Amino acid sequence: MTLKRKNLIILFIITISILIVLLAPFGYHVDLGPGPNSITAMLWEYSTYYSFRYLVALKYYPQFYIFRIVILYAIIRFLGEKLSRKWLIILGVIGELIPLILSIPASLILNSDGDNLAPIIISIPLLFMLVIVVAFIYPKLYTESEKS
Repeated sequence: MTLKRKNLIILFIITISILIVLLAPFGYHVDLGPGPNSITAMLWEYSTYYSFRYLVALKYYPQFYIFRIVILYAIIRFLGEKLSRKWLIILGVIGELIPLILSIPASLILNSDGDNLAPIIISIPLLFMLVIVVAFIYPKLYTESEKS
């Protein structure tokens, strides 16, 4: 593969990764209190009660999405051949489990009215699917192009 083609593929994968991290939903927000359930992404949230709300997760749920940025960094390191496939997949699994692992204990905390303070976030594994595609498809693109 020529260096120019390899760089274009890497740029395309990084661009898609950034769009998935920012725009794809990372979890289904189950509100155990009086609020509505919703689908939450880093830049938007959708519920049947509020419709679309923007920048809600950035303000209220950084602990649930911050590891997605770590996974993006891991994808970039993998493409730069500085991280192994095994570690990329492990980070992808951990990144998808972090919202659920953090939200279950936090949902047990009640406010003075007896309502839950934190929602339960059930992961939507779109970023993990990207990790699997990058981990297994990208090396094949790289080796097949070198043969021809």
